[in-house]
Amino acid sequence: MDVPVPPGKTPDLTAPVPAAAAPMDLPRLVMRGALAVVAAALVLALLLGLWRAREDMRDELAGALAQARTNALLVAAQVRSDDELVAALQAVGHDDGPRHLELRLIDATGRVRLEPPVEPPPSWPLRALVALNGVLFAPPADRTVGIVLPRPDGLPWQAQWVASHDAEQREAMAQLLDMLVLVAGCGGVMLLVMRWHLKRSFRPLAPLLSAIARVEQQDVSAVRALPAMPIRELDAIANALRHLAGALEQAEAQRRQLAAQVLTLQEDERSRLARELHDEFGQHLTALRVDAAWLQRRLADQPELAAVVAGMSGQCERIQQEVRALLTRLRPLAGAPDDEAGHDAEDVERLRSLLDNLVRAWAQSPGQTTHYRLQFDIAGLDHDARLPRELVLAVYRISQEALTNVARHARAAEATLRVHIQPVDGGGMLHWSVEDDGCGLDHPGVWQRGNGLAGIKERVWAAGGDLDCQPARPQRPASPGLRLQALLRYNTTSGS
Repeated sequence: MDVPVPPGKTPDLTAPVPAAAAPMDLPRLVMRGALAVVAAALVLALLLGLWRAREDMRDELAGALAQARTNALLVAAQVRSDDELVAALQAVGHDDGPRHLELRLIDATGRVRLEPPVEPPPSWPLRALVALNGVLFAPPADRTVGIVLPRPDGLPWQAQWVASHDAEQREAMAQLLDMLVLVAGCGGVMLLVMRWHLKRSFRPLAPLLSAIARVEQQDVSAVRALPAMPIRELDAIANALRHLAGALEQAEAQRRQLAAQVLTLQEDERSRLARELHDEFGQHLTALRVDAAWLQRRLADQPELAAVVAGMSGQCERIQQEVRALLTRLRPLAGAPDDEAGHDAEDVERLRSLLDNLVRAWAQSPGQTTHYRLQFDIAGLDHDARLPRELVLAVYRISQEALTNVARHARAAEATLRVHIQPVDGGGMLHWSVEDDGCGLDHPGVWQRGNGLAGIKERVWAAGGDLDCQPARPQRPASPGLRLQALLRYNTTSGS
């Protein structure tokens, strides 16, 4: 059976786990990503601004040249026919017309001979921005500058320059839209980078939360498996968990050792009582039976008195049998071949015999209506295989207490004691369970009441296992029954 780990031998869970790199503060990690995105956004904004400045300069120069060509055509309008003049001005407008100015020609009859080119409809985001700007800020009134344009036939035309605030507004809103797209794109990229950093930083939270849940269940194995934390805050939590797990394991080892010592004292006291009963009470009963036999022979001619003496002798014999049964319960391993030899192991068959006698004793007890049975299975073990003496005694005691509880409280028709032993590397595993079809547990407080289930739980825990208690037939609320089960591991010692 597993021996509790002494306090001085407790595994050091408080030592920090070596990490591949020093952990980083979470704010610094997040700010580093944000600064990288901001720097990239500034570079992108600079490149976009330079590109826009080059395009604006190209448009301004093209507009100035178009304005100069238009002015030259208007100055030389007298030497051109009407159709040639209109065609030449239209060609200038189709290539790169003057920026933000629209030219309209009206002949002597009032007919418009040249209209400004129709602008293509803007995209819906630009259209929405233009509409919003028009709602928030009223556009300026159109301004027109007109000149008289002499013609060869003597009838002058009128040339009108109209300031186009719509074109200027579209250009400004287009630049604003580019800026908004840049800001939105940079913001989205920043959020994605921060999300990636946070997900990567908090990825170790999953094993941390799992380790905390396992520590709440008194299992610190997950703490040992915690990886190195890349974030300083998480690394501090992991170190705190390791300190907590180390303290819990050390406290549990001390409690198991104390519980084992208490149970050892109980067994020592039972052995002392058994010896005193055997040495004192047994001798007196033997003397009484000898005296009764002598009286029975002397009163052979007096049948009535002889019958009374025979009854006294029978009572003494029954008392002796009950005392022997009591001695067996107090000291079940007494009389074993190794009992006085100092060995610390017992045969598997010894455990089977003890449990079989225990089950038969309850099955044959007067007034008992419960049917008891034993299922004892050894998988991969020989019948002369050896078990630690403490394990044999612990299994006998918890079986004794469990069957006593069945007989006193369960009101069951059937009860089954199962023991399954199988070897593992360096030792073995013993699966123990007692199952009945009775009334089950009244309430959870039964664990703390008396020496029944609480005693079983304490003994199993001191042996290095945990007791599991659950209904045997949960689908039957009227008689759910009860199943107690435990898994006890043991080591193969040299003495076995």
